[in-house]
Amino acid sequence: MSNTVLEHFKTLCQIPHCSYESQEMKIHLVTEAKRYGFEVSVDSASNILATKSGAKVTLQSHYDMVCIGANFPLTLQEKEGWLSAENSTLGADNGIGMAMMLSLMQEGAEVDLLFTADEEVGLLGARGLELPLKTPYLLNLDSEEEGIVTIGCAGGVDIIATKKMPSVRKKLHVYTFEIKDLPGGHSGVDIDKNIPNAITLLFQKLCAQESYIIEVHGGERRNSIPKKAEIVFGVEVYEDIKGALYLGEKDIETLGESCSVIRLLGSFESGVRALNETLNIVESSINLALIESSKNEIRVQLSARSMDKTALVTLQERTITYFKTEGFSVDTEGFYAPWKPEENSFSDMVLEESCALFPQAKYGAIHAGLECGIIKEKHPNILMASIGPNIMYPHSNREQVELASVEKVYTTLQNIVRNLHA
Repeated sequence: MSNTVLEHFKTLCQIPHCSYESQEMKIHLVTEAKRYGFEVSVDSASNILATKSGAKVTLQSHYDMVCIGANFPLTLQEKEGWLSAENSTLGADNGIGMAMMLSLMQEGAEVDLLFTADEEVGLLGARGLELPLKTPYLLNLDSEEEGIVTIGCAGGVDIIATKKMPSVRKKLHVYTFEIKDLPGGHSGVDIDKNIPNAITLLFQKLCAQESYIIEVHGGERRNSIPKKAEIVFGVEVYEDIKGALYLGEKDIETLGESCSVIRLLGSFESGVRALNETLNIVESSINLALIESSKNEIRVQLSARSMDKTALVTLQERTITYFKTEGFSVDTEGFYAPWKPEENSFSDMVLEESCALFPQAKYGAIHAGLECGIIKEKHPNILMASIGPNIMYPHSNREQVELASVEKVYTTLQNIVRNLHA
């Protein structure tokens, strides 16, 4: 990895920048941009735009990260050419893109640089973008596979289903059942990797007759495949339930008779719903991401994605109907349309430069939400593409980035900027 990129990335790994908690990172980026002689603007959504006279391309990364087990400063570890963080997400998504942008700043490159806020929690920064982008091109640095020039991404929507369940006091045989330490992963790019969903498994392994949910919690984030889930439940007649820990007979407050809810969640098809053979990627998917209970209700959160807007709307409507049938009220948040794949003169140049170091480089699209689609709606005349190094298992504590890949992608980035000023 380029020494300057690595140095900047190590510095970023010392600064807290979890989603919603990235104020220190915001201050760092603004300070660095001014130190390197860039003009800096910040909008009400906390997006940062650093500009330099003569720039022809805007480079873009988001400055928040998914924090699972993260304790700053992160403890970095290198093994066999891959960099990771000890028992934590690494934040290579999108810290490596940020480090490349900071390195170009340090080199005095004539580029504009857009750092967006809170991407990992619904692309909030991009949605609230108020900054004027003046270059004809935008290169996003949030892709995660070297040699792939991304020119399209999935759209998405979050679905929140809530069921009121009046509390009932019962004398029951009480058990706790836990699933934990599953691999986890990104609910978009990893959804086709057969990673087990802890919430789905939890409910598939239950339903004795006349089950009563006492308490349930599962999942980490809306855009992560759940690694763990736990339920406390009771039954009226003692049973030897495989895998469950028996807590004894108790007079206890419950959420009422719950077997139908258990069946509903155990039967929900979380994962890939359709494939796109033309793009050779997932077309549509949905992730059962979070579940929590309070005294009188259960709340379930899901993340749906599709490369096709009509298919996304259909998946959203079917999921709403599925939960409403069992008496849930359903809301949706953060609908965003797909970034329709588009080859253009800028993407052609990015592909040509990529081929210099990655001979098998090609166009691709990603089954995840990049900010390009939202930014494109606000700035329809900007030509866009996205590149990035090999990053494995983002949004999990197995996240790792390949150092040699970063080196080659950064060289490609330097060549793209140089080409635009030739």
